[in-house]
Amino acid sequence: MPLPCDLDSMTTKSESKRPAYGHRELIRVPNIADHFHTNEPPDDPDAQLFSQTLRYATDREPFLQEEVRYLETILCQRLEELSRVQQTIRQYKFVLSPVRRLPRELLMEIFFQAIGNEDSEDVLDFDRGLWPLTHICRLWRTLILNHASFWTTVSLPGRIRYPTYAVHILSLFLERSGSRPIFVDFTCRDLENLPQTLFSVLVAHSHHWETCRFRIPVLLINHLSPRAIERAKVLRHLDLNLDLMYSSRLSDACSNLFVDASVLRSVKLTGVPLTPDTLGLRWSYLTHYNVAQDFPEKHLAVLRLATGLVECTMNCSQPWRQEPWGSDPVSLRKLQILKLEGTASVLLKYLFTPNLCSLSIVLSETEDSLKGFLDRSKPRLRELEIEANPMGNNILDALQSAPHLIKLALNVSVPTDYRQSIVFKDLLVALKYHTRDDASDSTTTKCKLSRLEELILSVYTISSRDNLFANELTAMAVSRWKVPGKEREGTEQNLAQLKSFTLETNSYWLPAFNVFKELDQEGLKTNIYLH
Repeated sequence: MPLPCDLDSMTTKSESKRPAYGHRELIRVPNIADHFHTNEPPDDPDAQLFSQTLRYATDREPFLQEEVRYLETILCQRLEELSRVQQTIRQYKFVLSPVRRLPRELLMEIFFQAIGNEDSEDVLDFDRGLWPLTHICRLWRTLILNHASFWTTVSLPGRIRYPTYAVHILSLFLERSGSRPIFVDFTCRDLENLPQTLFSVLVAHSHHWETCRFRIPVLLINHLSPRAIERAKVLRHLDLNLDLMYSSRLSDACSNLFVDASVLRSVKLTGVPLTPDTLGLRWSYLTHYNVAQDFPEKHLAVLRLATGLVECTMNCSQPWRQEPWGSDPVSLRKLQILKLEGTASVLLKYLFTPNLCSLSIVLSETEDSLKGFLDRSKPRLRELEIEANPMGNNILDALQSAPHLIKLALNVSVPTDYRQSIVFKDLLVALKYHTRDDASDSTTTKCKLSRLEELILSVYTISSRDNLFANELTAMAVSRWKVPGKEREGTEQNLAQLKSFTLETNSYWLPAFNVFKELDQEGLKTNIYLH
């Protein structure tokens, strides 16, 4: 009978005190599986063979256990050594890191970029902004503490509770800014929780204010006096949002607050009662004007003084309370950008801006002030944005007076009545480039806006199933892309090629998307948004 395993190849504990590392023994075990499915005892030959195999396995077990213990010891030693090596690698890589060789000027620029990509952080929050950088190492801390430019943005957003160290930290922050001009962003929601000296510390450094953004209750600004901020000699940008509580008003002392701010050029006022004497501002020095008022007439008196404006944004929430009939137009010859929000579009009939380049306006359906304004001022308008809900004929009439447009954005709602919605169709036909074959068609509308390169249409209907005039819309876009050059034979007018077209709509009557897909592949930048 053959032996169940090779006795000569088996190594026992008596033969070697140290197990053969890596030496693997194979035990040939006879088939015993068939006996697991019955309770019958094996016959004598099988019983003898199974007994021999059991003895050999029993003798083999202690050797394998000792070898496993030995390998476990070796493994533990290697793991400890690996941990030490990895720790050494980390330490030496840290010491030899290229960051340690960066010039200080480059480190400073990295810090500026890292901080500049974030919103203004609360100077009282030690987990944001500059403070974490000062805890990295002594070199970084020294660089930041000794460089005044890092401490020129003072942001204090509204808090429900202020820490006890608020005044001390603010004073320290401002002290480190040195003599640099600073940006101040201060919001106060509740005077009861505001430390009494916190705002006073800010005002004490008014001679360093370059940009000032205040969102405060009127009672706080009433505590100021011209003497308190008479040193605001470098203030260039003022953003003031006042919370006028019931029956509260500006004190008489506020009429001269900024009278000495000789370099102030940009103001944004919200909640501030507007008069020519408001805050002592030098209106004739301003180049940027952004003011929200209830009634349009409040703007006119100030605009007559602000003759140097380059950019102007006006917002009104109410119609005329007392329209100044017969008033002379306000001449703003330097104005280049004008935005009229709410009901402020009624001011157009009193404005003269011959050098205007960009206009954004909200029009009512029957208002005709835009065309009259364009005919009177004759500006070479390059950008025009109109919001009209609902859309009226006044838009198409006004476009005839804006032949130099490069960008046109229309945000309109199309009425449900077909006779009214035909206005949108007339606009599409008017914007279409016509080929020579169209010359014999007496019904063809004269082409407009021959220099237009970017067109944005946001068209909404009361019911999403209303007609969008998809065929006319597609034909207009295709013509603007594929018919550049001369409009018709014998004319000298060059037609610019459309470069960008955007459509935003909620209508089911959509243009053929495969047409716009082809135009996009050919080079026309096309964006379609469906709601």
